[in-house]
Amino acid sequence: MYDFIKIQWIMRKYSETNIANCVTKKYITQAQADVILAMPQASV
Repeated sequence: MYDFIKIQWIMRKYSETNIANCVTKKYITQAQADVILAMPQASV
């Protein structure tokens, strides 16, 4: 699930709110969310 969420973030399909919801639903840990949010997103 981590890889899927990471790709969605990079491709700008998920926002910071979506990532926070994934942590709340226990799909990923907070540490994984921090790593994802530190990654650059694709330019539009």
